[in-house]
Amino acid sequence: MRNFLASRHWRQILLAGLWLVSASATSAEAEAEFDVQSRSVMAIRKSLAERYAILKEHFQAGVIGFTHNGLIATRESGRLAPDIRLRIELLVVEDNKDRGTLYREIARANGRPDWESQFQHVFAERWISRAPVGWYYRDSGGQWVKKLARAANDEAPEKPFSDLPSPGN
Repeated sequence: MRNFLASRHWRQILLAGLWLVSASATSAEAEAEFDVQSRSVMAIRKSLAERYAILKEHFQAGVIGFTHNGLIATRESGRLAPDIRLRIELLVVEDNKDRGTLYREIARANGRPDWESQFQHVFAERWISRAPVGWYYRDSGGQWVKKLARAANDEAPEKPFSDLPSPGN
């Protein structure tokens, strides 16, 4: 009987502790700042915006698309001339480097470098949801999907890196 009470008591303490940890994590995530205005984040946003002006036509043509993890990737680049394919692939590498740095800097600015993957996930969902109809994205299973419709309240920003996604928008 004593062992049962002891184990039941510890189970209750363990469950209470798990509840507190999950409640504080949810609360902390809700307080995370996505629109960080540090110099490094501003420089990355500028670089992404400038590159987007070049990449936009390739998104529209279906040559590149978003991935489920907040990056971009080439798609059907084999149909391009080798010099153009190489140029696009280099731009994709540069863009993904900036995206990775952006997620890391935002997590660091929030004092939570361990949240980098959570920030990346939020951005991935947001960029895919804001992509215009006809653009491609790769789902978590690795399949390319053509975006066929937009949510009624979801508008693609003219300058996608000027307003970074936030969980409430």
